[in-house]
Amino acid sequence: FQHYYITNNLRMGAVELPSSSLLDTPNDRKVMEEGYHSINTVRKDIEPNGVPNEGDSTRKAMLLSRCCALLCVGLAVVDWVVLAEIIQKLQEPDEHGESYNKPMFLCFCIRTTYMISFIPYVVWKYTPLGGQGRHDQEPFSKGYMFTRACVLNVLGYISGYTWYMSLPITSVSANTAIYMCACAAVFIISIPVLREKITIIKVMSLLICCTGILLVSIFSAPHAADIKPTTTFTDNLLDVHSPDTNKGSVLGYVLVLISMFMYASYEVFYGYLLQTDQDKHPAMTSLQLVGYLGVTTPVLFGLALPIWHFTGWETLMLPPADKVYLFFICLVVDAIFNILLLLAIALSNPTLASVGQSLALPASMVADLILHHFLMPWPALIGAGCVFCGFCGFVYEELRHGNSHSSNPEVTTEDRRALLNGEESPEPYAESSLDSDNLNNVVA
Repeated sequence: FQHYYITNNLRMGAVELPSSSLLDTPNDRKVMEEGYHSINTVRKDIEPNGVPNEGDSTRKAMLLSRCCALLCVGLAVVDWVVLAEIIQKLQEPDEHGESYNKPMFLCFCIRTTYMISFIPYVVWKYTPLGGQGRHDQEPFSKGYMFTRACVLNVLGYISGYTWYMSLPITSVSANTAIYMCACAAVFIISIPVLREKITIIKVMSLLICCTGILLVSIFSAPHAADIKPTTTFTDNLLDVHSPDTNKGSVLGYVLVLISMFMYASYEVFYGYLLQTDQDKHPAMTSLQLVGYLGVTTPVLFGLALPIWHFTGWETLMLPPADKVYLFFICLVVDAIFNILLLLAIALSNPTLASVGQSLALPASMVADLILHHFLMPWPALIGAGCVFCGFCGFVYEELRHGNSHSSNPEVTTEDRRALLNGEESPEPYAESSLDSDNLNNVVA
């Protein structure tokens, strides 16, 4: 009995003697105390510091996870810049002055392409390249993945479609400013959903980042394609001008606000559904869930395409023959961008990934300078610096505090997963293993 009780409580981290009500006689209590002290003596001989301190290993794992997340964010930003150049060429007007504008069809094809994330997952899971980790039990069932992917897909699809719909009826600068400030919405939603810690540095970093986004959006110079070859960097640098003359409509700004809120909710709940302490390979779990997003797209929205086509709302067609290759490159590049962004969320948290996504603005400015020999005016450059400083401040706070989510002992990870699955939360190990039947069997 004493071996059974003490060793199980030691393993569960509850090192304490049982109450006297569990012991029949004073002699039993004495035997229990002797066993307790003997076990702790053995543990002190084996572990000089007593109870092992897992803080160092946990912090190293956290730092490695955050570094991998930052790498994914950096690759996603580069991918975004490449994607912007491809979309710009894809939507250039043809000889008739018409551009390729098919938001429903484009969203459908892009999100279906997410299935390519199954490729690295299958290679890891079913080939020797996965090592011994591929034999570990997966934390979520296939049914769990499929149903949660359906919910996430609805949020992501509405976000993408409403954003494409808002582009022609809003100011470009205002649209960019609202949509790129999704990092603030992600942070706000994460507070009740993920129990995001609120610190002064985080709040100030987000404010600085959003201020930089507004400066870049409002004071951005004309498009690089409109700059004459003889224009100097100094001319562009001093070309500070007012926002777009196209003010847009109220409906357009309502659509972009809906898109921004849906996208923020999509990122937060993606991180929420993947949070579990039982997952030893979060990157592979994320790839699997992204693949299910691709699988559920035809299931959820396959019937919408013919409805859109036959009602005349949006005629389904591929771009002109000379731009078909750009269309398929756009699908793959956009899918890779979202895979990298969602990997960053799985390895860190939605707010860090969303703040990192705002680095696409200064990265685009660098691309304009290198590819188009075009320099933004000085207020936009200051805004780009603010975005970068805000991102650095947020990363510093993440690395300094480690886990960005506050812990609540009353609601555990198992409780949350049981709630999502509609199951009752399991009983604690120590309490369930010390019932009368088990005690009688052990004593016998």
